[in-house]
Amino acid sequence: MPLLNGMDSATSALRYWERKQEVVAHPLAHVSPPSFKAQRVFAKLLDGMRPVAQAQSDLSVGNLKQTGNSMDVALDGPGFFVVNTPNGERYTRGGTLGVDAKHFLVDANGNQVLGTKGPMKVTDDPVTIAADGEVTQNGIKVDFLRVENTPKGTDPVPEGNALWIPAATKDVIVPKDRSIKQGYLEESNVNSMSALIDMVSVQRSYTSVEKAITTMDASNETLVNQLAKPL
Repeated sequence: MPLLNGMDSATSALRYWERKQEVVAHPLAHVSPPSFKAQRVFAKLLDGMRPVAQAQSDLSVGNLKQTGNSMDVALDGPGFFVVNTPNGERYTRGGTLGVDAKHFLVDANGNQVLGTKGPMKVTDDPVTIAADGEVTQNGIKVDFLRVENTPKGTDPVPEGNALWIPAATKDVIVPKDRSIKQGYLEESNVNSMSALIDMVSVQRSYTSVEKAITTMDASNETLVNQLAKPL
């Protein structure tokens, strides 16, 4: 195991706090967007000594806000809706739905929302979405929404602010285990006050490490100057 001197340790700590500051600052700009998920930072020790910042999505459910819009849906619990994007299938918690020019059910970005049979084509009639994800029009079943989750212990990879790349394996959440609310949207799970407190804490820690580096640098300079003096 390599030994780290004080300057090496402080430099590694500085990089850790820089990365944490980036992650903590990001949610502050995304308090408003529906279904946005914050990230949490934890330290992983390399060589048992050097801290490295790693981020993980916080997938806790945000508050559900009633909108009264029948094309808004929210998942009251774990899991994701599945959409088809130019890059392949992606997970989303965003429930602002619409109908495109070809009469397919789409999300706010125009990605087709997938059912168990694939993209869902609808008419101009009102769409009803039941708690178990069944989509109907005029009492006629269209399909069931696909609702999936990643296996326990795995974390989907964020893509932008609203999508996730599914893991290689997936867990299908069966209709009886779902709780989908029509006329609701999930709000961001960012707590702005907690994020601000975290930001202040990170900045203080960063400043403390900077001061330690300055002190060590000054000590090293003094030591070198003393050793360089002729006897």
